[in-house]
Amino acid sequence: MHKTKLMLAALSLAASTSIASAEEISLWVRTSSAAVLQGLADQYNAAHDDKVIVTPITAEQMVPKLGAAIAGGAPPDGAVLDLIYLPTFAANESLEDITDFVKGLPYADALSPSHIRLATYEDKIYGVPALPDASIIAYNTELFEKAGLDPKKAPATLEEVAESAKKIHALGNDTYGFYFVANSGSWLIYDFLPHLWAANADILSEDGREATVDTPALRDTFAAYRDMWKAGAIHPTSRSGNGNNAVEAFASGKVGVLMTGSYIVNLLTSKYPDVKFDVAPIPGPKGGVSSFAGGDTLALIKGVSEEKKKVALDFVNFYMQPEQQVYITKESGMPPRTDVADQAYAQFDKRNLIAYDVLAKAKTPYTFSSDELFVSRTGPFLNLIQSAIFGDDVDGSIKKAQDEFTKILERTNP
Repeated sequence: MHKTKLMLAALSLAASTSIASAEEISLWVRTSSAAVLQGLADQYNAAHDDKVIVTPITAEQMVPKLGAAIAGGAPPDGAVLDLIYLPTFAANESLEDITDFVKGLPYADALSPSHIRLATYEDKIYGVPALPDASIIAYNTELFEKAGLDPKKAPATLEEVAESAKKIHALGNDTYGFYFVANSGSWLIYDFLPHLWAANADILSEDGREATVDTPALRDTFAAYRDMWKAGAIHPTSRSGNGNNAVEAFASGKVGVLMTGSYIVNLLTSKYPDVKFDVAPIPGPKGGVSSFAGGDTLALIKGVSEEKKKVALDFVNFYMQPEQQVYITKESGMPPRTDVADQAYAQFDKRNLIAYDVLAKAKTPYTFSSDELFVSRTGPFLNLIQSAIFGDDVDGSIKKAQDEFTKILERTNP
């Protein structure tokens, strides 16, 4: 009896010790990513004593709210946020250095390159990819065939896109060859800048500290877009819409080419199964391909305890495993590892592989002034696109953008 009591006491002590040592980590995530991250957290929590607590934050509020929480000394343990903001938070010494963890991963070389680049500041790594996506074009194969174009051959240059768009518009006044979202800086860095990258050009220097706006690639890109606009081949809501109707316009069968993202394949096949389409990388004006590497990066807030840091990184290693990579692919469209294509896409539409393959070549602007340069509705990038495509003074628009970019960079670079 005495021995039994001792054993029960020992078990009770072990249990209480186990409970006491369990950690909870808090992750703030964008609402657009919350469902997938919550699903991953549920899987992790079910198999571990430690718990990951996911808190959704509206995308527009994530950066100011996280900044305020850090400044106030009460931040979450980590955040899953748009990768384009990583340089700013890293430069402000707000994130935890996880260089050794990332470099020590057996699949380190397979992590989305642009996500790692944006998470790197002064040779230290402050984040890992969570839910990436990539920009691509989708094209209506039925309209291509009706217009005398080869439905099995995607346009290989932006100039070919423009010619195809004009031929498709010739099918009828209510049919348009091209749709892009010209009234949103977020959309434009996603689907316009890849034209430049495909031509080995850029609007910013590699380190994000200088403006390189005026390039032959930019002028060639504007020429193709202006050609389509003047011909009436661009859907009229491209100029003023915010992107909410882009997919519906394409799904109506009245748009030939849509500038879009990797999510489009699963979205169209599930919601609009009758649409005949294919996808392709975004081409440069005269050739080459590229893409915007978008999506989310997981970062830890500086000062997180070693115990919580260990749990957070264990969670990263958990969702990076092939089984969870398949789950991410099913729910979000693209896994953050570039070496699991066979497993991740085995049960899904193979057209997803177009975006997946181009992710290794995809880029993202490295800048400490993303909102002011690119996202702001009064910012220089959005004004440049609007004025150079729909206005009359291309030279003046480019010069003005170069000057405004330079002033912002001089003021905001750390």
